Amino acid sequence: MLTGSIQGTKNNVRKFLDSFGEYSWLWNRKSEDALKIFNKNDPQLEDFEDKLKEFDGYISTVGLIANNHQIGALSLKTENVKGSLKSYIQTWKDTFSRELHKKAKNLLESLTDEIKQIRLKIDKPVKDIDSLGSVMNALEEIRKKQSDISLQFKPISDMYNLVETYFADSMDKEESYQKENIKKSWDLLVIKANTVRNDL
Repeated sequence: MLTGSIQGTKNNVRKFLDSFGEYSWLWNRKSEDALKIFNKNDPQLEDFEDKLKEFDGYISTVGLIANNHQIGALSLKTENVKGSLKSYIQTWKDTFSRELHKKAKNLLESLTDEIKQIRLKIDKPVKDIDSLGSVMNALEEIRKKQSDISLQFKPISDMYNLVETYFADSMDKEESYQKENIKKSWDLLVIKANTVRNDL
């Protein structure tokens, strides 16, 4: 009877341990490899948001696991297992959050540089026909860009909102300044362009 009781308890313990198998992907796969596969499908912002929400859901589910699981005379403590699972999930979440941050930063830097380059063109003094042509081309570039500039601001803003939600404190001061002032930089460029156009 004692042997049977011990064997029954052992089976129940094994069954309980096997219940954690649904999280085996956390340690059997690398988050970087999963990210490569994810990126092959050209993910949009909504895809990143769904993925990050999924990780938060896993963390919440792990948090609901009881800290003690009673099996016969045994009381199995789960605090360390839960802590490890949350740590693994957070690692995966950070991997995907960093990728989203990288994409947002690349878009921000590209647009910031584009505005700077146009500003340099219209700041050049007009001395001859060639320099006049260069400035006029820059002014025309600004005029054309005004119609769709908001379409470039929006994805950057949306990406950073998501990054700040799931990956707080990831920006340095320079990046934060660029993000906060990108629209102001464009508005100042438009004002400058109008001044230059009137002068010409």
